[in-house]
Amino acid sequence: VITELSSKTSVEVDLDLGYGSKICKVVTRQEFEDVNKEVFKNINDVIIVGGCCNIPMVKNLVTKICKGKEIYKGMNPLIAILCGAAAVAGVVDDAIGNMDLFTSQVTLHAIGIRVDGQKSIPAIPRNTSVPTAWDIVFSTINDNQTTTLIVVYKGDEEGQKAEENKVLGNFKITEIPKAPKGVPEITVSMTIDHRPSDQQSAIPVIEERMTKFDDGQNGWR
Repeated sequence: VITELSSKTSVEVDLDLGYGSKICKVVTRQEFEDVNKEVFKNINDVIIVGGCCNIPMVKNLVTKICKGKEIYKGMNPLIAILCGAAAVAGVVDDAIGNMDLFTSQVTLHAIGIRVDGQKSIPAIPRNTSVPTAWDIVFSTINDNQTTTLIVVYKGDEEGQKAEENKVLGNFKITEIPKAPKGVPEITVSMTIDHRPSDQQSAIPVIEERMTKFDDGQNGWR
């Protein structure tokens, strides 16, 4: 939402709360700024790093987003990147002893699930700190449906066509109890740890036993 409001005046939020509950609301940039007014007031310094920081337009955009706060100029943005990379390497290699440093690894892309046969919705948003876990509740779209295919995508745009994202894998859920469409509740659970591999599982909420899995040709790896 924050990313979209940086370039749009409003954005539609469609949040799945689980167990069939959802929140759908249009949030405007003005509403976002009003809610976070006190947060913006507490910004003392704005520090930007990386080669792109030398682009005047980037500086102007950052200044605009931060409500006119002047960008800190006492540091070379290119050298800052090198120092940061060296510090992280030192933490990973345990070469800097007991130095009090905090590092955080985040997801580079959103991980999403295909819905309605065409669109993809993010289960784990981009820039989420890892390890992390997320649950999304889905249901059937046909009466007496007993199987469904879960397709996992990597992509950053909510609501875009699924084929515009990269397929990470898929698996089939079988033996869903027969019921009218929309009645069975299937919870898709996804987890990401510090390693580059992802894990996920899905079980019908109304069943006590684990549903059988049948990996497709492009099964999860």
